[in-house]
Amino acid sequence: MFLTDDNLLTMSAVPSGFDFPSELSTKPFALIGLTGLDTLNNAIHRTIWDAFSNNRRSDRAPVHFKLLGPAHEFPPPKAKRNTYEWYIPKGILKRNWMNKHLNEIPAVVAIFYELDWEDPQWNEKRIECASRVQSMRVALAGRNTRIAVVLIQQTAPLPTGEDMTAAERATALCTSCELNAKSLFVLPHGDHLHGYTVRLENVFYDLALNYYHHEARNVKSHRDQLNKTTHQYLFVRHQLKIGFLNELKQDSHTAQKHYLQAYNNLLEVRIVDTNNLEVKTVAGFINYKLCKLMFQQNLPRDAINQFRQHIEMFRNCIGPKDLAFEHCAWMSKQFSVFGDIFDEAIRQGLPALQTQHPGFYYQQAAQNAIERKTSCQELCKSVTEYPNPDPLMGAENLEFYGQRPWRPGKLSAEPPDPAKEKIGVLALQYKEKNTNHSMLIIGLLGSAISQFKTYRCPRMRRQLVVQMAEEYFSSQDYGKALTLLTHMLWDYRCEKWWLLLSNILVRALGCAFLAASVQDYVVLSLEALGSCAQLHEEEKTRVFGNLERLLKGLPPDPEPNLPQEEVDHARQLWTSSKVGDVFNIAIEMNNITGCIESKAQFTQPQYQADQHVTIEVYIRSCCPHPLQFSKLTVTVNNPTYSSEFAVCESSSNESGANPLLLFHKNEVKRFVCQFLPDVQDVGKEIQIGSILLYLGSEKGRCAILRFTGTGSEPSSVDISCPELQHFRPSSADMPDFDGIQPVATAEIVPRDSKLEVTVVHSTPALLGEWYPIKVILENKESNMISEMSMDINLLSNNEDPSLEQATQICESISDHIVSLPLKISVGNLDPNCNIQKLFYMRGHRIGNRNIMIKVSYNLSVGQDGLDNNNSCIKETTVMIPVVKPFDITAKFFSLKFEPIAKSFAKEPFVVMPHVSCVSPCSLVIENSSIELSGHIKSVDDEVKSQLKLISLKNGETGTEAYCVTADQANDQPVALGIYTLQWRREDTPELVTSSSVTLPTVRVESAPLFIEMCLPAHGWVRTPMAVSYHIRNHTTCLLDLELNMEASDAFMFAGHKQLQLRILPESVKTLDYNLYPLLSGLVALPRLRLTISDKNDYPVKQPQLTELLDRSLPSHVYVMPQGKGNPTPIAIPS
Repeated sequence: MFLTDDNLLTMSAVPSGFDFPSELSTKPFALIGLTGLDTLNNAIHRTIWDAFSNNRRSDRAPVHFKLLGPAHEFPPPKAKRNTYEWYIPKGILKRNWMNKHLNEIPAVVAIFYELDWEDPQWNEKRIECASRVQSMRVALAGRNTRIAVVLIQQTAPLPTGEDMTAAERATALCTSCELNAKSLFVLPHGDHLHGYTVRLENVFYDLALNYYHHEARNVKSHRDQLNKTTHQYLFVRHQLKIGFLNELKQDSHTAQKHYLQAYNNLLEVRIVDTNNLEVKTVAGFINYKLCKLMFQQNLPRDAINQFRQHIEMFRNCIGPKDLAFEHCAWMSKQFSVFGDIFDEAIRQGLPALQTQHPGFYYQQAAQNAIERKTSCQELCKSVTEYPNPDPLMGAENLEFYGQRPWRPGKLSAEPPDPAKEKIGVLALQYKEKNTNHSMLIIGLLGSAISQFKTYRCPRMRRQLVVQMAEEYFSSQDYGKALTLLTHMLWDYRCEKWWLLLSNILVRALGCAFLAASVQDYVVLSLEALGSCAQLHEEEKTRVFGNLERLLKGLPPDPEPNLPQEEVDHARQLWTSSKVGDVFNIAIEMNNITGCIESKAQFTQPQYQADQHVTIEVYIRSCCPHPLQFSKLTVTVNNPTYSSEFAVCESSSNESGANPLLLFHKNEVKRFVCQFLPDVQDVGKEIQIGSILLYLGSEKGRCAILRFTGTGSEPSSVDISCPELQHFRPSSADMPDFDGIQPVATAEIVPRDSKLEVTVVHSTPALLGEWYPIKVILENKESNMISEMSMDINLLSNNEDPSLEQATQICESISDHIVSLPLKISVGNLDPNCNIQKLFYMRGHRIGNRNIMIKVSYNLSVGQDGLDNNNSCIKETTVMIPVVKPFDITAKFFSLKFEPIAKSFAKEPFVVMPHVSCVSPCSLVIENSSIELSGHIKSVDDEVKSQLKLISLKNGETGTEAYCVTADQANDQPVALGIYTLQWRREDTPELVTSSSVTLPTVRVESAPLFIEMCLPAHGWVRTPMAVSYHIRNHTTCLLDLELNMEASDAFMFAGHKQLQLRILPESVKTLDYNLYPLLSGLVALPRLRLTISDKNDYPVKQPQLTELLDRSLPSHVYVMPQGKGNPTPIAIPS
């Protein structure tokens, strides 16, 4: 169980005693009486009452409303005193005065009456209303209570001065009721009732302030008639009354001034045994009021100083020695109440300090309560019966605070009756003797603990918790005392307060014995036997003997210094608890500073799967007597399960104790635990979960001591300086316990595999191809390998994390692509045999691929006469670079094979892809193709690959040409299409890879005309050549052109030299010429000129036409020399 302050407060319910009256601690509000409201039978009246009494927020007037019935009776007023000359007061403060002004005598009485100005029964109701007012005056005769009349009306009033009838009738009503016009009010019952009630209560509050001011003046007017000789009590009473009336006015500064004057007047009163209690009681009331007002005015230092002076003034006013416990109770109450006021001020926003907060006052209140208890035990031990008749009868009905019931109203100067005094003292002592002082003390300690925790004072809190435990022990609640002491043991262990720890251990052992708690008694005994417990050897011997008795089934001997009657009761509890039965008690030794310490370590950080795991366990005993254990086990945990291994144990026979588990004082022993790891543990981390030592018989009564094995127990930490622990003397034949470093974790790794893994491949891999990788597995183990499987995975690349997404691995290229890792089942493999497995990799981006091949298999190995099935893993990594097979570029040419940067709509041009081999190995192009986009058309009807079955080596380039045309012009560059190559390596004809690239874009502009010239490839001298010109009009207009054929020295020609042409839209004009070459060689052809009209609406301009002729018509032709024989005309190619 975790100890919190809520637990402490639950344990410490505080009984009431010497409480202040409720009217003293209640915040004073002006009392307003409301009459004439029938809330049970009239819904409107109920609504009005709810509007006044509910939702009393802080922004509303500080008043308290009281509903008065029709026949309400007020307290009768006392007779007016004209002089105080012969008056001798019987006490200081009457018990009913504050309650009378808070709850019984209202400052204002508001009479509610339903009456509209236009009521047809106006006169009758006016008389009835006046009668009610007169009745209230009679009831309040002798009081100065203000009376107001509130008329409940159904209609909203008109503005002042407009309703003459209302003014007249209001005057008549005030005359009939003998009421001031300012005390008559109208309350319309409608939508704005809340607003009207707020305004009314503010008016009532003003009337109440006037009333309390008048009352205070009346009290103050008596001062001149008083004298210091016989009226000292009245000086105190009158100042206290004035202060209280100013509090009702919410005038805290004036109230504080008069309270302080009352307090100073009280200090002038001569204190004797007969008035001691009365003076201290009233002094406590006035001090309470002063401190509370000072805190409200944000004067905390003044409040603290006032309280300190108050305590110093009355600290030694003990009173009758036989009632000294009363003075302790009064002092405790003063500190407790001041702590409450201080705490309330803090909750309202007052800042507090670690050195000045309510916890100190609650603590002092608890100390005074402890003194009260001690005083009671001394003074009241001989009181055995309550006196008869009861001298305390009528104590609740006394007229004045702080007086004795057997002599009420007696002056302090009068000598008391000794017989009555003796009987009264006996009655008070008898009641005090039967008071549960421990619960009072526990309640105050609980409040103090909560405060010290809030202000972070842990050591003070611990001291108070120990005191609380002592009080529980004193009240015979040993279970709660043991709970508190157990939690404090933990705190003092952490801070290494060994002397305090030892004292608490002794008390806790006594609680455990008296509560007959077997578990706690064993735990505390083990801690008491440790080296940190600073107990005498005789005491430890006694504790050891009790522990042995308990483990043998016998009740322990009583702890020393315990009450005999409690010891007898505890023995009955031990007998009835069946301590002799079989029981197993689990004890967490890392929570206590026990007499046994343990450390454990793995001998190495890693173990192979076929290697024994070795754990060394070291046990040291600090017990001054030999300890015999029955069993030692180690628990080993892994992420999925835990296993327990026996290290050393006794025989099944109870007499067969194992001498290895017998420990003498300061003896250190080493134990070794070995085991083979489980197959499932390979690749995981195991850790030492716990070390279990069995004290006693496992089949009978046994305490199981559980250690973590890390040496983190409080007793294993050096008391002073950890760096000096190696200088402790230790026996040469024992292990150095302090020098052992615990190692709680170890990793189980696969055994060294003798499987040979060879990876065969032709590096590098080419982009886009299915790259074959062959893995050869050869068994070099001495036994057969079974359940062998191969996991193939791609290691991530820190430089390019997305490279993994651009890689595919599969076992067969015909199968579906699987996610990584690829798992290939291999099966069994006999010794000295091998097996081959093939898988494929395809990379869609260049870069290096790191492929990890992990082979897992099971191997049956004989160890310790048993066949152990070991899981083995062999891993290898291969790096495969992925490079490009080709560099493919494309260029554009005109039909004259001149490079062009743009093309024209409906004019053919040539696309020439260039394929350069960059692969280190020879590649064969199986086929090539071009897929043109929608606006690009091929000129040829059938397109065949010109690179088919061509082999390219590194650095060689293949080129092919495609003649295409664009359908229309476009403002944006036009995509030509996709060029695809199907290729393979020269040595792998079965793995054909297809690679595609996107051809570059080209700009396409509009061309209104297209001119094509058809002529032979060459001519012969003096042999006629047929030439044709085809002129195409791509526009939607009729074009008028003028044709001119320029003369040439190298040719004679037959045809139009000059001609007017008219070409229809979307039509072709053909012109035929016969050329007669005169010279041989590369001869310039006759030049064709076209001229167009300069009309603005023509779509074709002369510069465009000139550019068209220059790019479309060839300028030269090759002419061969004349051959022998007759010349033959050269026809125009079709």
